Amino acid sequence: MKFKEIFDCFLERKDSLKVVYVASCDRNWKPNSAAKMLVEMIPPNEILFLDYKFTRTYANLREIPKLSLSFMDDVEFRGYRLTGVCTVMDSGEEFKYAQKIWERKLITYEADRIIQRVKGFHSTREGENSLPEDFVIVRFTATEAAVIKPDRIFKAHRTFTVLAK
Repeated sequence: MKFKEIFDCFLERKDSLKVVYVASCDRNWKPNSAAKMLVEMIPPNEILFLDYKFTRTYANLREIPKLSLSFMDDVEFRGYRLTGVCTVMDSGEEFKYAQKIWERKLITYEADRIIQRVKGFHSTREGENSLPEDFVIVRFTATEAAVIKPDRIFKAHRTFTVLAK
């Protein structure tokens, strides 16, 4: 498979994915994996997610700004992984843009919880709106993609083309 095809698998699930799983490591190669709230996917190869300055992921990416990001499609029994580099945003226009997207998602998530309660599916678990408000946005830029099936792995690298002027 080509990189674009694999990234498109992420994009196709954009509205149904709440979290992605982020793997990082520190300078001593101690691994860390954590679920992170998905904010936005931006073609051709960027994903924005929430993080907090008190997390191990944040500390790791300050040392080594390389991450692996994944999700599992239970229906197809297929995993998808992106590997790449990231930057942290905690202010500026891009941060404000991502913050507005996140705020809209929070409203959607809460509305869905209300609908579920009205239908009799009451839940006492805390919702996404109970997350701390002092988050940062991580801009992840994928350079490699993989599809993991039970019997094989397909890998693809993002190729950058230079447009002739």
